[in-house]
Amino acid sequence: MTAVIFDMDGVLVNNARFHEQAFAEYFSSYGITLAPEMHGRGNKELMEELFPDESDERRIELYRGKEEYYRKIYEPHIKPAEGLIDFLNELKNADVRIAVGSSAPTENIDFVLDRLNIRSFFDVTVNSDMVEKAKPAPDIYLKSAELLNINPENCIVFEDALAGIESAKAAGMKVVGVASSLPASQLSATDRVIADFTEINLDGIKQILTA
Repeated sequence: MTAVIFDMDGVLVNNARFHEQAFAEYFSSYGITLAPEMHGRGNKELMEELFPDESDERRIELYRGKEEYYRKIYEPHIKPAEGLIDFLNELKNADVRIAVGSSAPTENIDFVLDRLNIRSFFDVTVNSDMVEKAKPAPDIYLKSAELLNINPENCIVFEDALAGIESAKAAGMKVVGVASSLPASQLSATDRVIADFTEINLDGIKQILTA
């Protein structure tokens, strides 16, 4: 049996610029911007790195505030990635198991799945609160495979971020890079690179898994 696991930010939705805008505007007094290598990482680890002198409670307050601001500015623009809905339908019709494996907080995952009305496609959703370590550690993708009851080698992951690619590879999974947040040239560690989901189908998934 095969499973497909989707990262969320930059994969299900092309929202990188809205996260970058939220970082720049919400943290304007700190002068913090979202660098490319920060994409895909868990908020807890990121806040510890960015605000080492703040308390845990203050860091939680800061990232929750930023995420609430992100949802506010992104909501009028939210739409699925090109070709996503057709691809999800193809996978579901073929009885492929499907999961979301994201470092995003639960509120953001609920926001995307419910606003796009795509929750019914997913058998499992996993976020960093459910594991010990967020990406680039393999925990999120291993937990996804466990809950799907699929061996990691039979899972294929769609990722746009370097931390997520490292996570999926460490979990022993095949990875398709989605060139939305980064140029294709920076996704060379993946098994295949696509611009969007119009460039992939079920046959393509099978070819990658058996390569």
